[in-house]
Amino acid sequence: MALYRDPQDKRVFVPKRGGGVALNFGHPIAWVILVTTTIIPAVIVIGMTIAVLS
Repeated sequence: MALYRDPQDKRVFVPKRGGGVALNFGHPIAWVILVTTTIIPAVIVIGMTIAVLS
């Protein structure tokens, strides 16, 4: 799946042809959304798992 990346497009959420929306990774807010909803929670879960199993 290719990422939608168009810096000239000012929309953060871009409608997809089949329905739904995609993030425009040419917009800096899209990267903030990705980090706060995916990467930070994953790091917390991994860290807590390591702490419990140690």
